[in-house]
Amino acid sequence: MQAKYKEMPCVGGYLDGSIDKVGSGNAKKFAGEDPKWGNKPLSVFQTSDSRNGSFVDLGKVATWVKWSEPTAEALRQACLARDSRISQLPPQLPSVFISRLVVTNSKFLGPVDLWLNRQYNAVIGGRGTGKSTILDYIRWALCDQPASVEDDEVANPSVRQRRLIEATLVPQDAHIDVYFTINEIPHVVRRYAKTGEVLLKVGDGEFTKTRESDIRSLLPIHAYSQKQLSSVSVRVDELLRFVTAPIRQELDTLDRRNGEVAGKLRENYASLQRARDLDAGLMRSVLAEQSLAEQAANLRASLTGLSDDDRDLLNNKPAVDRIRAAASAWELDTNQLLDSGTALVAEIGDALQGMQGLDEGPEVLVKASEELRSRTVRIVSDLGVAVEAALRLASDAVTETGELAKHRRAVEEQLSAFDASYEEVKSKSTAHEVRLKELGQIEAQRKSTHELVEEQRRARKTLGDPQAIYTKLRAELVGLYSDRSSLLTGQCDALTQLSDGLLCATMQKGTGISEVEGKFRAATSGSGVRGARIESLFSALGDETDPVATWETALAELETLVLMGEDGELTSEVTPTLTRLGLPLADQDKVRRKITPDGWLDIALTPIADEPVFEYQTKEAEYIPFSSASPGQQATALVRILLAQGGMPLLIDQPEEDLDSEVFDVVERIWQAKRGRQLIFASHNANLVVNGDAELVIACSYRTAGDQSAGKIKLEGAIDVPAMRKEITHVIEGGEKAFRLRKDKYGF
Repeated sequence: MQAKYKEMPCVGGYLDGSIDKVGSGNAKKFAGEDPKWGNKPLSVFQTSDSRNGSFVDLGKVATWVKWSEPTAEALRQACLARDSRISQLPPQLPSVFISRLVVTNSKFLGPVDLWLNRQYNAVIGGRGTGKSTILDYIRWALCDQPASVEDDEVANPSVRQRRLIEATLVPQDAHIDVYFTINEIPHVVRRYAKTGEVLLKVGDGEFTKTRESDIRSLLPIHAYSQKQLSSVSVRVDELLRFVTAPIRQELDTLDRRNGEVAGKLRENYASLQRARDLDAGLMRSVLAEQSLAEQAANLRASLTGLSDDDRDLLNNKPAVDRIRAAASAWELDTNQLLDSGTALVAEIGDALQGMQGLDEGPEVLVKASEELRSRTVRIVSDLGVAVEAALRLASDAVTETGELAKHRRAVEEQLSAFDASYEEVKSKSTAHEVRLKELGQIEAQRKSTHELVEEQRRARKTLGDPQAIYTKLRAELVGLYSDRSSLLTGQCDALTQLSDGLLCATMQKGTGISEVEGKFRAATSGSGVRGARIESLFSALGDETDPVATWETALAELETLVLMGEDGELTSEVTPTLTRLGLPLADQDKVRRKITPDGWLDIALTPIADEPVFEYQTKEAEYIPFSSASPGQQATALVRILLAQGGMPLLIDQPEEDLDSEVFDVVERIWQAKRGRQLIFASHNANLVVNGDAELVIACSYRTAGDQSAGKIKLEGAIDVPAMRKEITHVIEGGEKAFRLRKDKYGF
């Protein structure tokens, strides 16, 4: 039986019941792992053949087979690609995939309406037939890789993409529609060639204008042009994309929160500066008022020829002024509270309107939520009624006939009587005309100064505690920096694991100092601080064990310098961290004379980012900088990572041109990869297309034989379609004759 099995031409068979019951010995034979049986793998179809009239077992055990047409040849092809096309368990399929490409017209390809498979799609064809064009159209419509200022196709593949659009679509006034699905929700992106305008349609909705960045955030495809993978190491941003692409949405969420907190900090800092100015102004005004009060008291004491009663009246002037000011403040506070009460009543009304009942969901939960709503409405309504009642009473009290107005008039009458008596006493001291005039001026100044003090106190009170808010927001911002770093660190670890250790990615804390240094240089430009000194400062910062924590301390000291002003005493005790990092006091003095609070805030809101460092493993536990590895080594490591990652569609134009000789290793990884992400490759390599077992092959050809100025999509289908197998043989293998000649030369 063993000998016969070795010679059997069959590639598959069926089994009654579950494959789990075959035992480990038979399982090794089926897997081709038993040399006694020729190491010949056999695909197995488990079945639930029903052997009774009730058919109770029918459908309990099933096998999933992937084919394009229900033919015997399709079954044979499935058996030859059993790892990819046959499954005894429900197959895994990508949840995010591009389903269709529509180009209204193209000068090169003509109109295109191409449906894609949600797993592995291979685009084949001779050079200049349109393989790369199809991938570039998809990438351009999905706003992949925004254009850079670099006008170099190698350093910036989007340059070639832009030229392609201008040459092939703009003259036709064309637009591209890309249909894609995210978790069963259909989307369509439409992009116009002439204007670049982007529209998005979600589900059954209408097309709405959107931004390129929104499309990239929604569907951040991972795409590479010819030779781009093997040149990734020369572009830090491209290598960084390997770390950020799988976690793009999480990073976007963190960046959005970062922007929100930074915006709040900027707004709060304006309040903080206003509070600081008010505190300083209030302190000056209080001191001025105290000085004026003492001056007035001395002048009153110097007046002679007055009776004891007159002297007592003059001495009561400060107390009377305080009563006058207090009565005025009480009136202002009362009016403000009445306004606040009116606003509160309106707010309560708005809240009650928003407390609508919910009638969807489990009946028990709906009932419980309705009970909660009704009780909430009752409490809030009672609050509104109480506030309205209190407002009516208070409003009545402050009217001209109200209780407060009556008492206020009584106080005003007493104040007027005192003022008249005070002026009468002052007029008795005619011998001190000059002093009386000076006293009148000082009392007028004191009155206006006191009014300024009250105004400043009220303004300061409305600001609350901006310092506490700033401290909280700053801590939140630094926490977001830490969260981002942790997220990237985890992805670096995952990247290293996915490459099987070929690529080692590690995060280094505080290495992204250049942007902060640039902000510092801009803020201190013209201060006289030498550029080498600034470079030395940030170099020392980068050498710190925790650069981010050190920078937070240095920022606080820098703000102290800014707020100190030019006349403040500057010592190393004030700025120990800046001094330790190598910025001498003389340069600190130059800095504080140049940086404004707004300039300091720009520096403070620029994060010191943690950046990944990439290495290539030459042998176990030995690494070299990733940029020092050969292009083939780099590309192989990166392709391993790309095929091990799930999620967004992966588009690569001719990956075989980047890889080293281990192409079949990539093929085996393709079998696993297409379960978790859609693959769209343009390729000349038979291993990638045929052995990679593409679900859909798209064959491109010249529109006119021998004329490479225009291409077309000649054929679409799977490998089990005879016409497609013939086209693959012709395009990739060089024809059947060439294929057989190679086979004979190899001696297979």
